[in-house]
Amino acid sequence: MSITYTNAQTAVARSLGNAGDADQISAAGDAIKAAIQEWNLRHDWRFLLMDTSGGFVVASATITGTTTLTTTVANGFAGVNVGVAVSATAGTGSIVAGAVVTAVTSSTVIEITASSNGTVTNVTFAGDVPIVAGTHTYALPSPIKRPYDALLVTNERTLIWREQRELDRLFGSSLSTRGIPEFWNTFNTTSFTTALQNGKVRLYRTPDSTDTLRVRYYRPIAEPSVAGDFLDVLDRYVYALLELAKYYYIKDKDADNPRIGETKERAEHLYRAVVAEDTQGTEENDMAFVPQMEHNLYRRFDPDLPFGGV
Repeated sequence: MSITYTNAQTAVARSLGNAGDADQISAAGDAIKAAIQEWNLRHDWRFLLMDTSGGFVVASATITGTTTLTTTVANGFAGVNVGVAVSATAGTGSIVAGAVVTAVTSSTVIEITASSNGTVTNVTFAGDVPIVAGTHTYALPSPIKRPYDALLVTNERTLIWREQRELDRLFGSSLSTRGIPEFWNTFNTTSFTTALQNGKVRLYRTPDSTDTLRVRYYRPIAEPSVAGDFLDVLDRYVYALLELAKYYYIKDKDADNPRIGETKERAEHLYRAVVAEDTQGTEENDMAFVPQMEHNLYRRFDPDLPFGGV
């Protein structure tokens, strides 16, 4: 069953009979977040596999000077790219129909097509990433845990992942060559900040025409922040996660408790069962080696690239 953050805290604190102690309820919340972080570190969750086609929504923003859109939502515009369509539902201001992002200033400030000054709510950015000729670097969605794959929608090809050192060895100084992208990887353009930790995606070759990039990715299990937030896992995984949270809670509160070993063992057993179910997928998911010819069956052959783009 779904469970709120408040009820989850109570369930964890109850493991040591502390459900009525406000300080221990807070400690139970820390244990729940520690458990979520461990699950995020240990596994890429299939039930959280997403793609960019659905776009995303930022709760609120303010338009000034008719083109500057600013949000107070932390890193609200971190995943925005130039050219993406933007709209809003209500407010004292309004975003003109057909508006697009014309520049990204920071993770909270962007420029859009001229609109009306004032506040706007439910700022919606359309799905997928608009590819601009001559631009090879694009912001990844936020939040994101790990990229899964990427494909071009117009030119209909799945991009091939290559580490940057491999591209450097293959192409050297010719990395600026333009054409239809064939390879991709991720990196970060500057020092670490909260807004930039998702990094960016870089395409090779640099696009020579417009296109649309669709990125599939795993997002992390979200950490709850307010009492009414539901734990961000499937109902049947809730108590497996809380079992690990109980271990963290008991460890920090009463490390000599004789139940701590049993709790840890049970939490690990349940975690492995959850991972097994999450990775099983459909009955058609055959466990077998895939021949190289079959693996490459639908990839586009590009005679302009070394090794035919393989």
